[in-house]
Amino acid sequence: MDEPMESPVDGVEDPVGGQEHEREHERETEAPAEAPEFVAVAVPEITVRWNQELAPVLREAVVEHGSLEPAGLLAELPALWRTVDAALERVGPGCLVTESVRHDTYEGWQVAALPRYDFDGGFGPRDRRDVAPPPRDRRALVQALVDAVAERPCLDLRDALRMMEVFAGTYPPGLDAVCHRLLTHDLRHGVAAGLAPLHEALERRAPDRISATCYQESAVGSRKAKGDPAMDNEDTAGAVRGASGTMRCAVFDGVTGAGDGSGALASRAALEQSVRRWRMDEDLSPQQLVDELDAAIGRATALGCSAAVLATVRPDGTASLVSVGDSEAWLVRPLRHPVSSRELPYAAWRLTPAHTGFAERLRITPDAEGEESALVNYLGNGPGRWTHTTVALAPGDLLLLASDGATEPERDRWFGTVLADLAAQLDASGRPPAPALAAALVQRAEALGGWDNATALVCAIGEAKDV
Repeated sequence: MDEPMESPVDGVEDPVGGQEHEREHERETEAPAEAPEFVAVAVPEITVRWNQELAPVLREAVVEHGSLEPAGLLAELPALWRTVDAALERVGPGCLVTESVRHDTYEGWQVAALPRYDFDGGFGPRDRRDVAPPPRDRRALVQALVDAVAERPCLDLRDALRMMEVFAGTYPPGLDAVCHRLLTHDLRHGVAAGLAPLHEALERRAPDRISATCYQESAVGSRKAKGDPAMDNEDTAGAVRGASGTMRCAVFDGVTGAGDGSGALASRAALEQSVRRWRMDEDLSPQQLVDELDAAIGRATALGCSAAVLATVRPDGTASLVSVGDSEAWLVRPLRHPVSSRELPYAAWRLTPAHTGFAERLRITPDAEGEESALVNYLGNGPGRWTHTTVALAPGDLLLLASDGATEPERDRWFGTVLADLAAQLDASGRPPAPALAAALVQRAEALGGWDNATALVCAIGEAKDV
């Protein structure tokens, strides 16, 4: 005979448990829910759970937590590339987004890799023979790097590239070269191996005292010429070596709105004031230098003004740069250990930002548009925003100072690549790279249309000669 079922506790019935059992039975016997309405694209829902705590995203680590200083970012990147390679090896291509790059004060780099799931919820490991990251992962890395040092968050890759171009020099010097190498190099042996030659170049310092020799070329530009040889070229440039061995050089790009030649008066007044100071072999603070040049232009003309980029190259291997307006400074440096024979043996990166109306708008919004050469900061009638930076030089370097006419951009080609390519061609031809590069840049400006005065001053850095 069957025994009556007792409740779980002392033979007393459990009405709650019984009701729950009934509800469970009802759920099991209910008719299945109606299928969702037909849609053209069916997307599964995938839930991601991390098995450990995530470090802050890179921008938060730099801006809010201070686990990385912007100035020290480049020195820490080789460790990030090794972590990225490990993530791509383990999880597979297409696993990175901007938020994947993270950093912790104590633990260092972390990569939050998001696998590309199959329909069964699993993911397969990538082919170990292919270690080059795909375009999606490269773009995510570039956006994360620029986002970490920018004044505002990047909207997308286009926004990141525009900010990197305009504000180079206020970002860690060489970040633009790193980002462009990420986007364009084959990286067939992995990110760490592909970026190693550039990082070696970025970290290179002069082991001893250096020497500096300057060469310059300038041209009016055929479309800028008005038939007045005295005033058509509103660019000026010059260099003076002091008794201490310090080389001081500058490029001034005169600006005139009425076409009356006042830009030429402004740039010449600035150069004359600079030379007077250089011959005294005195170091001025950047603020004193800017104020003196601005005042000299004010005395020379009421209408003209000038963009400017100046460099003080010291025998100890440091260069002090001051810039206002849209004239530019670039560093061209040989790579000691290129990854392959097909690689350019030079790298280049920009050292100064632009001070234009476009730059001021881009500082606030990614929707900035307009004429990129419209100056809002310049020498003459108050300089407004200007920048000062110090860079380390090494023998073999080419330090370029140029007016914007000599750095005319090409469609879909970064000017740093143009410089590296020109330096490699000139070096292979057997010509002295520094004077040949100055001449090649002026000739290139004319070949691109001759729309503006083009001036290039190239300072060749070598080992100091025994006296």
